[in-house]
Amino acid sequence: MNTPRPTEAPLAPAANAPDAAAADGQPAPDWAPAHASDANTDTDSNTELSPQDLDELDEILMHLSQCNDGGPSWEFLEGYMAGLLCCRRRIEADEYLPAVLANPNSGYFGPKLFQSPAQHQRFMQLWQRRWEQVQAALDAPVNTLDDPLAYAPELIDLRAVVQSLSPEERAEFCADLGEEQHIPAFAQVWAMGFMAVVQTWPEEWQPPRDRELAEWMEEALDCIEALSGDDLDPPTLSPLDDNAPPSVSQQRMDAYGAALWAAYDLREIALTLGPRALPQRKTEQPGRNDPCHCGSGKKFKKCHGA
Repeated sequence: MNTPRPTEAPLAPAANAPDAAAADGQPAPDWAPAHASDANTDTDSNTELSPQDLDELDEILMHLSQCNDGGPSWEFLEGYMAGLLCCRRRIEADEYLPAVLANPNSGYFGPKLFQSPAQHQRFMQLWQRRWEQVQAALDAPVNTLDDPLAYAPELIDLRAVVQSLSPEERAEFCADLGEEQHIPAFAQVWAMGFMAVVQTWPEEWQPPRDRELAEWMEEALDCIEALSGDDLDPPTLSPLDDNAPPSVSQQRMDAYGAALWAAYDLREIALTLGPRALPQRKTEQPGRNDPCHCGSGKKFKKCHGA
């Protein structure tokens, strides 16, 4: 997709943006995740996820969905991952994975939800591998989205898939959808996954004081939120298969390109600003004639206030 970047970014990323706050002393989960930006032990980290890898992820997520009575698709998680990478604070895996994959009844996420410890380890390897690929793509100096280094989400054009089915298969598929009968539009689920990060950690997406940056952030978020809506215009394109019948409108493809550039903008804003500065809470001092807080029985002015 030969879509140039709409405008030149007004600020360059800070070379040494501050990192997140230190751990708060909570006990480590039983699955001990390594953050995806740390050293990777997967030797295939520089290779794109293959169709076999994606099929493997789909099988794992299907198992988790059965255990949790529902769950996200990989396309949703792909958008969720992009949102995390565009967040100002470095949210750790032991916080963001339970937020989207934990059992809704127990709140637990870890090896026991998977068919085996090996399957859990494999999921973490694939997740980490894709994280590093997406991070590298969002940090790459690209000017068009058809650049080999540009970020290209792993998407499914589900409406094209449904059109390719036989009438019997299509009827069965629509019956499985339930009462809503809604087939997601192209990249809609990706955008919903991205916006889930914004909704889960809204404090991390508060506009900065700088007016220009605040407007830039708001415009970028509006682009991604717009993509989370439906494609109601007439389909004229088939984005993933030139031989398939049209399934996506030109307006949708324009919105998709704008949303990808918005992700680049939000990533740059996050690196420029770094984590939000937490407000300093001033400890309330006792009055000079009040009893000293140390329990000595003396007045504050004759003890710790002297």
